[in-house]
Amino acid sequence: MKTLLKITATILLLVVVTNASAQDKAISFAKLPTKAQVFVKKHFSENDIATVMMDTEYLIKKEYEVILKNGSKMEFDADGEWKKIAMKEIAVPAQLVPATISQYIHKSFPNTFVKEVKKQKNGYEVEISNGLDLEFSKKGQFIRIDD
Repeated sequence: MKTLLKITATILLLVVVTNASAQDKAISFAKLPTKAQVFVKKHFSENDIATVMMDTEYLIKKEYEVILKNGSKMEFDADGEWKKIAMKEIAVPAQLVPATISQYIHKSFPNTFVKEVKKQKNGYEVEISNGLDLEFSKKGQFIRIDD
């Protein structure tokens, strides 16, 4: 009987932790980390913001998402550093894409623009307007086309 009670308690605890581990919550722009607020104000208009979400994972890890009225999205870490910028039908602002990456794309894929840029541990993943996903090193050197 004790074993059954322990198993039931363990399952219940797992369910509670799982439900609490990823919670999306709408927040005001003012509750974004300061660094993220400055970023948004510098590159976009505060009037274009549709929603700001805070995602709490495992009760402590926080991430933020800013969604613009046109459907474009930005993701930030807990410190307000941008992680991902995904634009809808328009280019990611040029100053947000490392210069070496912009130059490579302009030279190798003329008549395209950057739709999405994502910072990763080892570099950047970039989606361009023709649908290709490109991978670059932290220094902006082309690595490969991602399938």
